[in-house]
Amino acid sequence: MQTPQLRHWILLAYLVLAWGWAFYLIAIALDAFQPVTIVWGRLTLGAVVMIAVLWWQGGTMPRGWLWWRRLLFLSVTGNILPFILIAWAERSVPSGEVGLLMALMPITILILGHYFLEHERLTALRVIGVLLGFAGVALLFGEDLFFSGGGARLTGQVAAVVATFCYAINGIYTKRLPAFDTVAVSAASLLTGSVLLALPMWNLQTWPGVEELAAPWIALFVLGIFSTGAATWVYFTIVSEVGPGFLSTINYLIPALAFFVGVTLLDEPAGVAQLAALALILAGVWLIQPRRSVTAS
Repeated sequence: MQTPQLRHWILLAYLVLAWGWAFYLIAIALDAFQPVTIVWGRLTLGAVVMIAVLWWQGGTMPRGWLWWRRLLFLSVTGNILPFILIAWAERSVPSGEVGLLMALMPITILILGHYFLEHERLTALRVIGVLLGFAGVALLFGEDLFFSGGGARLTGQVAAVVATFCYAINGIYTKRLPAFDTVAVSAASLLTGSVLLALPMWNLQTWPGVEELAAPWIALFVLGIFSTGAATWVYFTIVSEVGPGFLSTINYLIPALAFFVGVTLLDEPAGVAQLAALALILAGVWLIQPRRSVTAS
């Protein structure tokens, strides 16, 4: 692995911006599109970008029925389900709050990894981190968790948390796969999701009048090209060159940026509960980090 250079820090900043702004873009796209349509657009445009990268690098798509079965699982757990759950959650939950809830992802990966990966173990310090993270979630859920009986907002919050477990399952499954070309598998996974969602998208989306709304269209294209396709390529470029440990800071920066953008551009709430939840969740993420060198994965 290389020592991080200036271009790696620039790529890291790109990831933070692309994924931190994604929650805002989803909120804008929801003004005209169904959640499944947004996800189909993300996957289709992302697949176009990644296939172009694959062609540029001279690579080929995975071959064989076994790999396409794996791709089906990767696409469902890493793209289709979490993307739909996030977009659906944002219909009733502020985009910044969904971004905060997604900060649970490293915690959910740790919880599942304790049982399915040899090197991920729940130490006492990590257990405290897990508890802090879920205390932050409980704070965001607020009185809805105890008194509302399951309103739309609570359901959306639960959907966002479930999305983090989908990502965790996907991440653990990926680590257990044999060596593979990350660009080829990513391109094929995005393409698989696009094909699977094409018919549901067409049946659920109401098209009349959508062409009159420029902002949702722009948001969808930016989301697909920059926050999905290009961001996927940047992510794997960083991992392959300097290792996944270099990416640990995005676990703090992305939810904070998502929250800030939602508050400033969408007038979403920024009360004591939201700020305290942000602090608790990020403190939990910090506590679960491996206590090794900064380049450890």
